[in-house]
Amino acid sequence: MSLLREIQESAVDSNTELSSLLRKCKVLAARLGNDEFKVWVERELSGYDSIDELPDYRSLTVNSKGHFSGAFGSGLRNANIPLSCISEEFRESLGHSYLTMPVAAMEALVSKSKDGTLHEPWNPDLVAYFGQKIYEHMNCMQAWKVIPKASIVAALDAVRTRILNFALEIEAANPNAGEAQLNSNPIPQDKVQHIFNTYV
Repeated sequence: MSLLREIQESAVDSNTELSSLLRKCKVLAARLGNDEFKVWVERELSGYDSIDELPDYRSLTVNSKGHFSGAFGSGLRNANIPLSCISEEFRESLGHSYLTMPVAAMEALVSKSKDGTLHEPWNPDLVAYFGQKIYEHMNCMQAWKVIPKASIVAALDAVRTRILNFALEIEAANPNAGEAQLNSNPIPQDKVQHIFNTYV
């Protein structure tokens, strides 16, 4: 079976680990000689160094919850934290979760999650700074972002779909591109770049 067909079959098989599929893509990227595809595959495998590099499917809109304590033993648990209580300069970061980790780590989070949500703790300095500014006469003891597991599944699925579309278009351009010698440019680079920009 050709490399392109292997990639396509792995992309549609939900039982194939995404990290395994991406390693096949790494071979394809080397044979195509396309630097942008190489970089994208490597970042998905190894993680992103900066949130500025993240594709849109790795930036999730999230809510936050927290535990609060008040006078005379009063308190709130798992209470929603309205972003309107947060200074505008922090709303963007607290209203989003940025998935910079490798796909293998994302898959592990999904498989180990026992319910429909995952938690990302707030920085303790932010908890201390906003602790008394959220609920009147209450102090925030702990806060976290609530990440729906389905959102991480959707991000993983987005990677899988992009790979499938890319492989199908590359096959349409040259069915033997996956068996080419390294950096032999079996497809003109401007064509590969156009496919990458359109589907990845």
